[in-house]
Amino acid sequence: MRKRKITGIFIFFIFTILFVHSPVMGLASDLQPAWEIPLMPADNPANQTPVIQASDNRQLITLNFKYEPTFFVYDGNGSFLWNYTLTAEKTPWLSSISIAPDGTGLAITQFLPGCCHGSVSNTSSNKVIFFDKFGGRLWEYATYSPPLTSAVLKNTHDILVGTVDGQILCLDRHGSVRWTTTVDAPVTTLASSPDGSTIVATGDSNYYFSTLYGEPLNPYDFFTLDANGTVLWKYQTRGQNTVAVSRDGSTIAAIGGRFGNLMVFNRSGTKLFERSFPGVTSALSMTGDGNQSVVETADGLVYCLDHNGSPVWNVSVEPGSQGMAVGSTGDNIVIGNNRTIIVYSITGDVLGMYPAGSRVLSVTPVPGSESFIIGTEQKILFLNVNGSDPDGMFPASSSLTTTQPAIPTQRTSTSTPTSVFIPVFALAIGVIGVILFRRPL
Repeated sequence: MRKRKITGIFIFFIFTILFVHSPVMGLASDLQPAWEIPLMPADNPANQTPVIQASDNRQLITLNFKYEPTFFVYDGNGSFLWNYTLTAEKTPWLSSISIAPDGTGLAITQFLPGCCHGSVSNTSSNKVIFFDKFGGRLWEYATYSPPLTSAVLKNTHDILVGTVDGQILCLDRHGSVRWTTTVDAPVTTLASSPDGSTIVATGDSNYYFSTLYGEPLNPYDFFTLDANGTVLWKYQTRGQNTVAVSRDGSTIAAIGGRFGNLMVFNRSGTKLFERSFPGVTSALSMTGDGNQSVVETADGLVYCLDHNGSPVWNVSVEPGSQGMAVGSTGDNIVIGNNRTIIVYSITGDVLGMYPAGSRVLSVTPVPGSESFIIGTEQKILFLNVNGSDPDGMFPASSSLTTTQPAIPTQRTSTSTPTSVFIPVFALAIGVIGVILFRRPL
C-alpha cells in the first residue's frame, strides 16, 4: 500500500508540474485589446490589408481596403458610425483617406481605374471629397489627374493631395487652393512635420518599367518642401519610397531603391547615412525625436538604428510577417509576428504578446498616444500599451456588443478562454490523481 500511494502521488505531481510550467494553447498574455471589430470575409474577398487611419484625439477611425470604393467610419470606442460607397461612371478606387487632427472631418481621394492597374486621366471623377464627421458631404475638388495620396497638416488643417502627373495641391478646409507645386514623378506618399514646416513627397521612379522595357527613370523621386510648397531639395532613390518625418522636421527617413535601403537626411538635404539590410526592406517607422529608426525586412528581421545609423538591437519574426510601427510618443514598438502581436520597448525589451487569432496585416499608431490599431485577416483590434489612456477614454475591457448592418457586424469585448479552461483542466488532473491513488498496481 505504501508503495502504491507514493507512486500515485508522484505521478500526480508530475502531471501538475507539467501543466503549470507548460504553455497553454490560446493563453492570452498580459495584453488585452480595449475592443475588437470582427471583419466579414465577403466584404474583403481578396483578403486585402486593412488600411486604417485615426484622428489625433482618437474620436474618429476609418477603415478601407485597397482598390475598393467603400470606407467605414467608427468612433474611438470601435462603434460603427457610418459608411460610404464612392460612385462614378465606372466604379472608382479609393486611393487615400486623411482625417482632420481634431476628428471633425475627413478627406478622401478617388480616381477611375484603367487597364492593368493604371488609371483614367482628364476626368472630373478624379477628385477630392471632404466629409464632416457625421458623413455629410461638404465639398469636392476635381483634380482631373488621378489623385494617389493625401495628408492633412496638423497646424492648419490644410489638405495636401498628390497626383499621377506630379502635382502637389494644398487645399484649405473649404476646398480652395492655397498653392500648387509640380515635381518630377507621380506622387505616391505625402508626410509632414506637425508644425507643417517640412513636407515630404515621395514618387514612383519608374524603376520597374525602366528595367523591363528600357523606359527612362524619372530624374527625381524624393522631394522636400517648405510650408509654402517651395521645393527645398530633391533626390533620386530609384524606387517607390516609404517615408517618416520627425516632429520638428529636422530628420527625414526613407526606404527606397531596388532593395529598400534606409536613407536618413536632415532638413537641408544632407544624407546623414544609408544602410542596407539582408533581404528587401518592407516597413519603416521612426521615433518622434528622430533619434531612432526601425525597419523590417520581408525575411522577418527587425532592426533599430540610432541617429548615426549604428544598430541598437534587432529581433527576428516569422518571414513574411506584416505590420510594424513605433508609437507616437516613441516609447513602444508593436510588431506583427504572423498571428501574434508583440510589443517591445524602444530599447528592445519584450513587454507583452497577444494571440491575434489570424495573420496580422497592419499596425497603425494612434497619434498623440501609445495606443495602436491592429488589422488582421479577421478583425480590427485597439490596443493600449502600458495603460496609455490619459483621458480615460478606453477601458481595459468592454462588455458592450453592437450589431450593425455594415462590416464589421459586431463589436465584442475581448475575453480569454483561460478562465474556464484552467479550472476544468485542474479538476481533470485532480480526478486523475484520485484514480491513481486508489488504483491497484
